[in-house]
Amino acid sequence: MLDEAIKVKNLRKTYGNFEAVKGINLSLVPGKVNALLGPNGAGKTTTLKSILGLVHYSGEITILGEKIDVARERISFVPEDKSFYDSLTPEKAIKMCSMLMGNFSAEKAAKQMKDFDLPINKKISAFSHGMKTSTYLAIAMAQDADIFIFDEPTWGLDPLRRDEVLEMISALSERGKTVLYTSHIIPEVEKIADVFSIMYKGVILYTGEMKGLDGRFALYSLPLRTAIDKNDFTAVVKEANVLKVLTDNPKEIARLKEIEGSKREEVNLESFFGTIVRGNKHVL
Repeated sequence: MLDEAIKVKNLRKTYGNFEAVKGINLSLVPGKVNALLGPNGAGKTTTLKSILGLVHYSGEITILGEKIDVARERISFVPEDKSFYDSLTPEKAIKMCSMLMGNFSAEKAAKQMKDFDLPINKKISAFSHGMKTSTYLAIAMAQDADIFIFDEPTWGLDPLRRDEVLEMISALSERGKTVLYTSHIIPEVEKIADVFSIMYKGVILYTGEMKGLDGRFALYSLPLRTAIDKNDFTAVVKEANVLKVLTDNPKEIARLKEIEGSKREEVNLESFFGTIVRGNKHVL
């Protein structure tokens, strides 16, 4: 079995003079939900398009040890832009996918669309964004793929449907499938991701396991005038009256604990993400 379902090495992508992705490295763990977390404009969608061979880029990308042209049929993809099927009804979209995809089950797609309460004979262009998302998810889940790639798959869904979709994505990894999932919604990533990467302004700032995040890292608030070397820590953020310091170094954790006025804070994905991203901008 491959150690990496998808391997991205030194990926760069520019649009004119704008560098959207700045030489990132990324490895997907097989059989896990791998989340790419970042704000809008971080470069997440461009990264997915590069992996799928939809844009020109520089760098190296392999999928299951192969180039995209060889591995494409082993991938199921839900894009951010959901306009491809607009001229069709769900029924016609299922028929078209049956003709174009050898790994597609029309029966599964039709059942999933029924479960999603989608009108089978109504033009998809007339659907709400949430209904379009449900249509794409039904088609994606009907493919017998090894890798499932979802770009912001819950955008526009109501809370009940969103929870249902997150459970479906989690179930894929339980069946041994590999998932790459992009989102800017921290609670969703915290709920389903096994491994997550934080992307900001075209750069991967951190990659690691979700489980045990609070056990590996410590977050301390220190008096603002505390003398520290920012290079000793994972991230340092200067706020109005305090310094926020994040580290996974046991020696530094012990030292922070002894600083007068220090206060340890909870480490969850929200506090971790905020400190990593702001620490990238507002270091000492």
